[in-house]
Amino acid sequence: MKIKYYLNFKEENRVSMEEYAQQLIDYQLNNYKEMEISSFRPKLTLFTKFILNEKLKMRYARYLSYPSQVKKLQKQDLSHICDQQYGHLYSSLNSKVKIITVNDLVPIVLQKQLARKSYLLKYSLSKLKYYDRIIAISETTKKDILKYTDCPEEKITVLLRVVEPFFDNKPINESEICNLYGLPKNKIKILIEGNIIYKNNETSFKILRELLQINKNIVFVKIGGHSDMTKFNDIEDKVYHLPFIKKENLSDIYKICKIFLVPTIYTGGSLPIIESIKCGTPVVCSNTPAILEVVKETALTCDAFDVKTFTNNILSLLNDENLYQRKKKESLERANYFNLSKYQDTLREIYRTEILNKK
Repeated sequence: MKIKYYLNFKEENRVSMEEYAQQLIDYQLNNYKEMEISSFRPKLTLFTKFILNEKLKMRYARYLSYPSQVKKLQKQDLSHICDQQYGHLYSSLNSKVKIITVNDLVPIVLQKQLARKSYLLKYSLSKLKYYDRIIAISETTKKDILKYTDCPEEKITVLLRVVEPFFDNKPINESEICNLYGLPKNKIKILIEGNIIYKNNETSFKILRELLQINKNIVFVKIGGHSDMTKFNDIEDKVYHLPFIKKENLSDIYKICKIFLVPTIYTGGSLPIIESIKCGTPVVCSNTPAILEVVKETALTCDAFDVKTFTNNILSLLNDENLYQRKKKESLERANYFNLSKYQDTLREIYRTEILNKK
């Protein structure tokens, strides 16, 4: 069984998509000897490099150059596109079975908030109906596919993504980790992440303001880039923006933080939450459908903009040790659901079934 994974241009720096593809490739190479695994990463052509406008350059690369490069490849039993923005590659793929993973439809669902119309993404998504199987990373993503495209429901399989085994509950030297990243040892640290509009950082900082009125010993630790603190210069010194951290070291950051705060407006799924519960760090989050799919009853949840309830939920965990330990235990139990080997075995069975259906 020859399987080829199709990757993004390196220049796009779509980290989550890259990690997803690499996770599939690494595991299958090491565990499924009957599968011949390969991958293809497109390259910017010489002509592309002469296009000075970066946006136009990548549009040309994605929609004209990439399909041209794919057509030159040898035939495979199965092709797997790892990023929904490349759905338009369908007709260029030379394989018996064609599969694509759809993570989310953020640019379409949040079109008004982002103030842009994603015509090219819609074009790519219009090809979903032709694929043999669509892997949606959540029921939320499946519903969005059905709402915004004409893809048949029977072609969609929901597989919640999983994270690497180095996200675990093993003990660490907290003092050592704080020294390494310049974080205060004797403060209550709450983790937040991301900069994109739907991560809802503004609500996070409003929550911090409220918390500091009650407990001056709280600080936020932020991963995923530096936020604009112009509106929050009064609490700027209470937010520690961490530099880029290798994924295998992120587990340490979750473990030194008391709580992971996630007021996300919309998402197709949440790998950071899975990482957090794997490490035993309780989550306080929004009741966004895809997030609820991950946390079930393990987290304290509320509306994404409800600053008061978020604040009270955090204080409940900080002030009630029994509640905190219960949520920690529930998080670790829920984390067992997100098993890498089970995920890969399920995917392998999908591959086998689809290939057999073509014979």
